Formats: sequence, C-alpha cells, structure tokens
Amino acid sequence: MKTSLIVPAYNEEKGLPLVIKEYLDWVDEIIVVDDGSSDETFAAAMKCANDKVKVFRHEVNSGKVAALRTGVAHASGDIIIFTDADCTYPARYVSDLVLEIEKGADLVLGARLESRHNIPLFNRLGNNIFSFLATYISCMKIEDSQTGMRAFRRQMFDKLDVQAKGLEFETKMTVRAAKLGYKIVEIPIEYRERVGKSKLRPVKDGARMLESLLSVAYSESSLLSKMILLPSFAFILIGMLIGFISIYEKFQYGIISHEFYPLFTAFLILIGVQLISLGLIVDFLTKKLDRIEEQLMK
Repeated sequence: MKTSLIVPAYNEEKGLPLVIKEYLDWVDEIIVVDDGSSDETFAAAMKCANDKVKVFRHEVNSGKVAALRTGVAHASGDIIIFTDADCTYPARYVSDLVLEIEKGADLVLGARLESRHNIPLFNRLGNNIFSFLATYISCMKIEDSQTGMRAFRRQMFDKLDVQAKGLEFETKMTVRAAKLGYKIVEIPIEYRERVGKSKLRPVKDGARMLESLLSVAYSESSLLSKMILLPSFAFILIGMLIGFISIYEKFQYGIISHEFYPLFTAFLILIGVQLISLGLIVDFLTKKLDRIEEQLMK
C-alpha cells in the first residue's frame, strides 16, 4: 500500500530539511504544509520539492490541525503517517507503523517510551497525566496519547478527525478512536531532542487538552452512558459544595455545624467517581460490540 507522510511546519527552517531527507526513503510521498511561517521554512521546503515531495502553503498561520487537514486532502496514499517537522521522531519506525496497519490496526501510535529525557520534565509530567486520563476515559491502556507520530488508513481520517485547533488534537483524536471502539496499537519509539525552538505552551495547551478530553468523553459516549454520567457529576458537585461549606465553617467559626458534613462529602464524591467509572465501562463495552458487529457485517 502507498504511504503518504504529512509534515505540518511552522517556523521550522532548521528541522524541516532534515526530516524530509531522513524520511525520503521510507515513504512513497511527503506532503509538507507550511502554516504561514515567518522564517525561511517555505523556502527550505521548496528546495526539497520534487515528484515525491509536495509542498503547500497557508498564507496565514491557521494552526497545526489545519495544516494536517490540508496535507491529508492532498495525499494520495492508502496509509497516512503524521510526524513533526522538528526532527524528534526517527523515520526508521515507519515500517513498524505500516506493518501494524496491515495487520488490522485502525490507529498506530509511536509511543515515546525511549530517550524520554529529551522531553522536558514539565512536559513529561503533563504527558503522563493526560495519558492516564485518556486511559481512564477510554478504558484502554494508552501510554502516549499526545505523540505526534501516528499512522492510519486514509479512509479512517474522517472518522478520527476531531474539532481542535492546536496540540490537543492528538490527545482528542486518540481518545475518540478508543471511544468509538477502534483498534489502537502503540509501538515504543525513540524520542530525540528537537531541532529549533519549542512552541508548546504548557499551561495554556494543558488546559485545552483537559477541556478536549472532557469534551470527547461526553460527546462520544452512548446515550446509556450519558444517563449514568450526568447524575455522577451532580453527586460530585454536591459533595464538593458540602466540603467547601465545611472548610468555610471550620476556618470562620472554628467548628462545623454538622459533624457528618465531611463524611457526606467523601461519600458523595466516591459515589460520583464510581458512577463515572461504570458509565465509561458501559460505553466501552457498547462501542466494542458495535465494532464487532460492524466487522461481521463486512
């Protein structure tokens, strides 16, 4: 099957030529999308352009996700591979990604489990937290939901595409695939030190990732699961309210008006969390059965 590599690039004049050169022998075509760069990224890409390397450009910066969509729209391959233009993902893993797709995987992730010291400590912490949340929400073990190296069949993109603008796209795409019951495979890869300056904004991007996780957790859940999730949030909110009242009374008056308030707080929050877990499990089983039925109908 023909492979198309999509490389979104924004102010990556140093790393992009290295990426193109490294991946050239591993894929059938390379689609570079310059997302309105203000440096020499477009010029660097055009120097590499040929029959195998196609370059497109956004006149204004529209975000990584827009660049990925432009790339996929112009790709002719049966298998789409994403990578970043900062030279952090080695090309030698392409064959492993493609092999897993050919074996039946719907989405293959290059999990950054080797040379993790090249990921800044704060980013590494965020990666662990969001991968844990992705695992909890999807009921599927996910080691690296944020990885920028991933592969899937071309016809799967519309099903895996999500509403996002920035770096939360990868996390949201991964969780959506899991919530819809698609087969996700992770292969451990090396993560190298990036070439050029990072554009990640840990706090802002982290907040957007959290919001996106909660959004996809609810929007992609079945009706039965939503009926379980809604009262669970009510239990948690009521428990937190009682907890805040208890804390306020303790600091303001030195005594809690009702000695059972802390117990109510813990009980309601615990019930809420248990109901959320039950709702997510029900949704996971429902989507898995749907996928099995879909496969049998083919």
